[in-house]
Amino acid sequence: MKDITLPLVSIVVPVYNTERFVQACIDSVICQSYTNWELILVDDQSSDKSFKICQDAADKDPRIKAIRQEKNAGALEARNRGIKESSGKFLCFLDSDDTYEPAKLEIQVAFMLKEKHAVSFTMFQRITEAGEFMGKSNVPFAPEISYKQLLGNPQFSIITIMLDTTQVSLPQLKLDLVKAEDYVFHLAILKQGFKAYGINMALSNYRYRLGSQSTSFMGNAADLWKVLYSIEKLGFLSSTFYFSRYISKGLKKKMILMSQIKQVQGN
Repeated sequence: MKDITLPLVSIVVPVYNTERFVQACIDSVICQSYTNWELILVDDQSSDKSFKICQDAADKDPRIKAIRQEKNAGALEARNRGIKESSGKFLCFLDSDDTYEPAKLEIQVAFMLKEKHAVSFTMFQRITEAGEFMGKSNVPFAPEISYKQLLGNPQFSIITIMLDTTQVSLPQLKLDLVKAEDYVFHLAILKQGFKAYGINMALSNYRYRLGSQSTSFMGNAADLWKVLYSIEKLGFLSSTFYFSRYISKGLKKKMILMSQIKQVQGN
């Protein structure tokens, strides 16, 4: 898909100390069948060679921007900076250790244009640190998700979403919830009255790394309670209801993940 009259897609990538993986992330965007995109790499003061890799990529391809934060402020601030620097009709996100499948943007843009949706998401699959297939997402597919359905039940990953910036008001969040930043962002979007519409295809690859911020179930649970009670201000009873739903569904997801890990370790 090379028609430059098609809308520009901005992909924002916060980068921090991922020199082992960021080149694969960049390459997965360069290899997209949909070519009218801009890739905004925002380095959060990495202490390794991550920013150098980003700079080299930007020197080779004018569609790539490499930006360095003045100080380390976390992934959320890096993402906020990337949003401010973006200019596409459609906005996507990718973490610097994750990758896209080659047709991700083409399929999702076509879906957004045909259905005129403001928010869409796809499924994802897990890969190991070495990039080997680990297993499909442990989140059941839902064709559409509302704000209430998302409460207590994170159902899609930020690396799969696409937003129509002409319809959606993009939040600039200020949080101290490392494990729930993506979830709060999703809630802030759907709280505007939109639904997220799904594509039942695994078009993003989530790299599972032991010790990463998103792998602690109890840490996620603690932050989720803060989101429900303190940020969304649902009250104690409603927060308890949605938190219980998270625990129930989260344990099932964790069991699937543990099974995938054992299978990989056994190979």
